[in-house]
Amino acid sequence: MAKIKVVTDGSADIPPELARELDIEVVPLIAHVNGQAYRIGIDVSDDLLYESLGGWQRFKVFSPSATQFEQIYRQWISEVDHIFSIHLGARLGSCVANAVAARSRLPASTTRLEVIDSKSASIGTGSVAIAAARAAREGATPEEVSRLIHATIRHTHAVFFVDTMEYLEQSGRLTITGSVLGSMQRIKPLMILDEGEIVPYERTRTRAKALEGLFTFVEDFPRVQEVTVLYATTPEDVEKLLEKIAPVFPRDQVQCVRFGPAVAAHLGPGAMGVVVFEGLEE
Repeated sequence: MAKIKVVTDGSADIPPELARELDIEVVPLIAHVNGQAYRIGIDVSDDLLYESLGGWQRFKVFSPSATQFEQIYRQWISEVDHIFSIHLGARLGSCVANAVAARSRLPASTTRLEVIDSKSASIGTGSVAIAAARAAREGATPEEVSRLIHATIRHTHAVFFVDTMEYLEQSGRLTITGSVLGSMQRIKPLMILDEGEIVPYERTRTRAKALEGLFTFVEDFPRVQEVTVLYATTPEDVEKLLEKIAPVFPRDQVQCVRFGPAVAAHLGPGAMGVVVFEGLEE
């Protein structure tokens, strides 16, 4: 049986205990605070970064460098037969580009290394890595894992809203025009990840309407296998959303995940979202 290793980055928001259980290698993102660089989750805690998120002390997040990826890959190329490196959407950050650059530096090896653009973020990326790791643990071949990864990407959908456009605007991840952006400043717009790009989905003027929009997004799918609710700083609103979702999807099966600080830094306090996995066609 082929030995398979799954690698991802810290933006995938996989709970650490689950990453350890499934033996997923998570390459940490880097937070720059007051001129100092810290590996998120290793040198600095999520809670400490969250404390600074809405205050005077902002932090910037950077993708792992090509050198960081290269170090990880070199650890594994002599140990496994196949590496799947699954990352934050290429239009959302430089993880994919840096991973590809790292791959080009490796010596010739029988280990095959695939760098994969998840076209998503947070648990949208994480769920793909989790599915791949579980399949590998259950004895799937590299070809089967590869097909599963790409099918999972196609059937995973994410939508979110922010309290203010300020953080997204500063992140440089929006591709909408300035005039459209200006008209969205005083509302709480729903944004969708479309082929890995953040685009406006629905204009909602209040937080209550935005929560209703998240529910409607879930409700509109004819078939749903998994639902994950994401939040930054408002766990009290998770309960409100769960109450709305309950009639269309079993409440006890909804996963609730806090955005990691690397993602929350781009969305700002108060952000919420849902990730829907339709399931794979029979």
